[in-house]
Amino acid sequence: MRVTPQCDTVNSLVIANAEGVQTDPSMVFNGENYIVVWTDGRFPNYHYWVVAARITPQGAILDTGNCVGYCTDQRESYPDIAFDGNRCLVVWLNFYPPQTICGRFINNTAMPEDTVITISALSTSSYVEPKIAFDGVNYLVIYVDRSGDYYNIYGQRISPNGNLLGERIPIACDMIDQKSQNLVWDGHFYVVVWLEGFFHIKGQRVDAAGQLVGSSFQISSMTSNFRNYPSIAAADSNYLIVWSEYRNVEYDIYGNVEQLIGIEEKEIRHCSDFAPAVIVHGQLTLPYDKPYRVYNILGREVNPLTLVPGIYFIEIDGCIRQKVVKIH
Repeated sequence: MRVTPQCDTVNSLVIANAEGVQTDPSMVFNGENYIVVWTDGRFPNYHYWVVAARITPQGAILDTGNCVGYCTDQRESYPDIAFDGNRCLVVWLNFYPPQTICGRFINNTAMPEDTVITISALSTSSYVEPKIAFDGVNYLVIYVDRSGDYYNIYGQRISPNGNLLGERIPIACDMIDQKSQNLVWDGHFYVVVWLEGFFHIKGQRVDAAGQLVGSSFQISSMTSNFRNYPSIAAADSNYLIVWSEYRNVEYDIYGNVEQLIGIEEKEIRHCSDFAPAVIVHGQLTLPYDKPYRVYNILGREVNPLTLVPGIYFIEIDGCIRQKVVKIH
């Protein structure tokens, strides 16, 4: 379905209604057309293959679905796609043993190029659902794999030439299940979001070199409500993270816009008259007659009226003068 900028529906488009099941759609815009990928079950012997098609901005369907993957006796599921300015990289789960995360480039006519890339071998086929983003230089693919008794989140950087860059990156690998992952590139960092256990939506910044930036952070509240399926988008100054949450005997959609974009920060000067750290309840005590800023532990400016419990630094007249531990 197409939607206007005013959120009015234009009309429904039948992109694929062939025999068998068509599911798991994902798409990207390449500057000329939308390219949609999905899992298609119309093939002989009920094989599920990843296919791609172009849709014009006016809603014209240009392809019936070009096969992207192996096109053999495989089951290919959960495709995702990103555009690098030249062509797209499609990633998916190859379900049949040995389970693997695979990828292949497609050009601007939605036709496959080069060969299928094996991105990672897996020990599980549950909760995998690979996701991909492009940072202007390279791609980052994230996925779930089972480590011992737990499902954890890993990443792999890939060049626009299809080379795997470095080893796989452990992004969220604690002794608890972490799954339903998603990500965005904000212009400075990747931000990965996921479901931890059953109740908590969390996040982690990853730089373009694949290094974790700081520690993971809480996105949802700490209440024990069942949550799932987080998604994230970046604006100029904040992210919007949304998820499904069970409250009042039904699932609804909730979100959080308090996480700040990892923008380039100016140099912060610490003054010699740095005051001892204090513990505070409620709002911070801030000067009314001097310019001030408040920074979180990652060195990013935050709104002092919307602080959650944590560690903060107060800048007055251009110098960091106090550390504050907010507990309520």
